Amino acid sequence: MNRLSTRMLLLAAFMTVLTLAIGIGASFLLTYFDFYDLSAEMPRSGWLELGAMLRDDPAAQARFRQLFVRYSRTEIGARDWYFIALTAAISTLAGGAVAFVFARRLSRPITAVADAAAKVAAGRPDVRITPAAAAGEVADLVDSFNAMAASLDAYARERTILTAGIAHEMRTPLTVLRGRLHGVIDGVIAVDADEAPRLLRHVDKLSRIVEELRTLAHAEVQPLALERRTVDLAEAARLVASDLEAMAAGGDVRIRVTGAAPPVAVDPLRINQALTNLIVNAVRHAPAGTTVYVTIGDMRDGVAIAVADEGPGFAADDAAQLFVPFWRADTAVNARKPGSGLGLSLAQKIAQAHGGSIAAENRSDGAGARFTLRLPHLAPPVI
Repeated sequence: MNRLSTRMLLLAAFMTVLTLAIGIGASFLLTYFDFYDLSAEMPRSGWLELGAMLRDDPAAQARFRQLFVRYSRTEIGARDWYFIALTAAISTLAGGAVAFVFARRLSRPITAVADAAAKVAAGRPDVRITPAAAAGEVADLVDSFNAMAASLDAYARERTILTAGIAHEMRTPLTVLRGRLHGVIDGVIAVDADEAPRLLRHVDKLSRIVEELRTLAHAEVQPLALERRTVDLAEAARLVASDLEAMAAGGDVRIRVTGAAPPVAVDPLRINQALTNLIVNAVRHAPAGTTVYVTIGDMRDGVAIAVADEGPGFAADDAAQLFVPFWRADTAVNARKPGSGLGLSLAQKIAQAHGGSIAAENRSDGAGARFTLRLPHLAPPVI
């Protein structure tokens, strides 16, 4: 009923009925005035004969027509033209009024979309349209525009965060490298066996950021290339946890891996990278003396790996930003926690490349956050 084509058909039907009603009404008025003229022209004897005829012999239509033709005016007079013109004017005004109201109701949201699109093109992606007066296809148009504007707005925010993040993450190692190299050139810093490894660590950090950005950019353009192998995810998680034990111990954090699941066909290197990023993220947010829990479980349609910490969790408003490159919660920034802000973004892209997903939630007991990596059961490749 709200489809535009249906409403146009209903409008056409309404206009037809309205025109017919006005025409029929005008016809009755003309007939009334014809009888009025007839009564003025016909003598009393004629009216008496007509009355007796209609009362005693209703079938005597021929004589009635003779009397009507004899005493009525057969030519079109000025009054008849007046009624014809009045009928046409009323029909036109009534139809125009209905069409005007309908056109206004239809064009108002379309005009709003055009105005909003111009504002978005001018650099205001936060503009939205209230679909109060829209229905049918026009409402769909408004909803689609709002969805597009929301996507552009989110993209603009992510781009701002990405640009600021790149500048922030690269500024520190570049500043250190510049300062120490100037010191070497000026003779303030001696070139010894310790200086080269120190500078190399900062170069490695820059290289890692560039490589992660390259991977993210590649994943945005097309799915990551995968070399699938049959992998025991429980064993893979234990190996990653073992590699990270030293880092976790530095912050007095333990890593506990439990559970098991059937082997799945995944890219071992990519999954190792995703698990590493998730566990590192949990360790960095875990308070001293707590445990990071890595739980592997089998689902009906795949395998789930949950990584939970006992930290502060995250604010509900931050949930949509967790996987934005370089985005970091205010609590992490204020606490000066290490990290580039790319780990969760990369883990999500890796999961999506495998046909899986990553979901973030605060633990029901309020004791921290939980990130769950879900991967589907897939047949191993034929080698």
